[in-house]
Amino acid sequence: MEQTKDWELYEAGKRYNNRLEPNYYDTVTANLEFFNGNQWRNLKVEKLPQPVFNIIKRVITFFIASLTSSKSKLHLEPLTDTDLVDGQPSPAEIANAQIQTLFEKFKMDFKVKDALFDAAITGDACAHLYFDMSKKPYGKAFKDIKGEISFELVDGANVYFGNANNPKVEGQPYIIISGRDMVANLKDEAKRFKANQSDIDNIQSDHLYLEQSADAGKIEVEELDIEGDETGKALYIIIYRLNKEKGTIHVSKSIESSYIYKDIDTGLQGYPVAWMNWEKQKNQYHGRALCTGMLPNQIFINRMFAMVMYHLMMTAFPKAVYNADLMSSWSNEIGMAIPVSGLGGENSINNVAGYLNPGNMSNQIIQAIELAMEYTKEMLGASDAALGNVDPKNTSAIIAVQKSSSVPLENPRANLYEWIEDIGQILFDMMGTYYGQRPVVMDIEGMKQLVEFDFNQLKDMWFNIRADVGESSYWSEIAALQTLDRLLEGKYLDIIDYLDRVPDEYIPQKQELISKIQERMQQQEAMQAQQSQPMDPASLIQQLSPEEQQAFQNAPPEVQNQILSQLQTPQGQGMPM
Repeated sequence: MEQTKDWELYEAGKRYNNRLEPNYYDTVTANLEFFNGNQWRNLKVEKLPQPVFNIIKRVITFFIASLTSSKSKLHLEPLTDTDLVDGQPSPAEIANAQIQTLFEKFKMDFKVKDALFDAAITGDACAHLYFDMSKKPYGKAFKDIKGEISFELVDGANVYFGNANNPKVEGQPYIIISGRDMVANLKDEAKRFKANQSDIDNIQSDHLYLEQSADAGKIEVEELDIEGDETGKALYIIIYRLNKEKGTIHVSKSIESSYIYKDIDTGLQGYPVAWMNWEKQKNQYHGRALCTGMLPNQIFINRMFAMVMYHLMMTAFPKAVYNADLMSSWSNEIGMAIPVSGLGGENSINNVAGYLNPGNMSNQIIQAIELAMEYTKEMLGASDAALGNVDPKNTSAIIAVQKSSSVPLENPRANLYEWIEDIGQILFDMMGTYYGQRPVVMDIEGMKQLVEFDFNQLKDMWFNIRADVGESSYWSEIAALQTLDRLLEGKYLDIIDYLDRVPDEYIPQKQELISKIQERMQQQEAMQAQQSQPMDPASLIQQLSPEEQQAFQNAPPEVQNQILSQLQTPQGQGMPM
């Protein structure tokens, strides 16, 4: 069968990966298998034991946990500040609320961890976003509203850049995403896009899985030899191209010899692909994985341990030797009598049998193994202090060492920030392109409400997209809370200003609490205002006893005025005599 033009571009991408030194696909597979503990996969050793001291998994797991110690946050900020318009939230607030909802549906915290594992092990992580018309975001509540943005992680081995020497998504002539799917699903999709019947019939199962990641990616369920059976899988490619005339992204999907759909205008202004490297490499879009540089050290440690174990297995127990001229056999059975003959003359019982002393193993072997493990972790920034494998006597020193050991993570953290912001830019583009008029769930004064919004407005707006991810946002948030606490204790802030600045997740039902405090303060101010108003002279005179009232009536006018002024003061008690 003749290949499509897009498939030829895919084959060119594969040839590029195979030309990299070392081979890209072999490196990715080896890294994945070593991380999973399959570290003797290509070593043929029949007699040696095969121990695995998986330093790779320990270090990578620690790094990922350090980078994702808190939730990922994405903020869209408008060019200028916007307030409520006619009591309705601003477009920026609506866009932020919708992105927060999508992040929850994507389970973004888990997606970030999976992406970081992909980047640390294989060097690359890729987010692919698309608009799925089969989804109903509000279920049966709003039947007319269809379609929602979907998110998937794609292996770096399944992504091909048109300009492989540029790791930036922007400016690429095309981007290809490959994958494998069931033949039945691909045929149904081709029918929905009204492909030619000949193209539909060309969709057949194949065995083009050699470039899939890990050894498990090259093992699939065997096809059943049944007429009409479509349980097999086929390789497909999705290619995104920038149409320079329209300024939008066009997409095609195909198998090797036919198209499922071709040259559809997505309406998007940028590629729906977010790309991240663990460590960027010069003049190529693939990153260098943290795992790659650890493999030689891991192999050395495992081999040395294997030889130490083999030595102990062979020499830990002493070998018995005996004089075959005097004995016919040897037995270690308890209580067993051993016949001996020919002990006359120079032969004695001491010359019959004995034990060979085992050879001593050099202590340098164990020292070399320990140094290899220690230096490997030190060079990566995962020291014992950072991992918590120390006696906590000097806590200040431990904290200082842990902070300094986190410095190697600053570059991956910056790459993660950029990746999250790229996803935010894609979401903003997709919402303005596909959503149209639809309701959005908003939190207004502590109450969840549905707000109608025309997302087409976002096409004419510009927002700055800022990401807060991982450990740094967590500790900066804690520091901000501590500063607010000190300002409140020093009475530089009132309680309302304090609550307005505290993140919502720290105080449940924060808006309701603010409303109750404001209502209580208003009541107290009203009572104080009422108390500060001067009382009516008649009411003051009625507070006096009958004798005091009679004396007040008989007093001269200037004395009466003096008595009334004293009664109006808080200290005024009774009539001065």
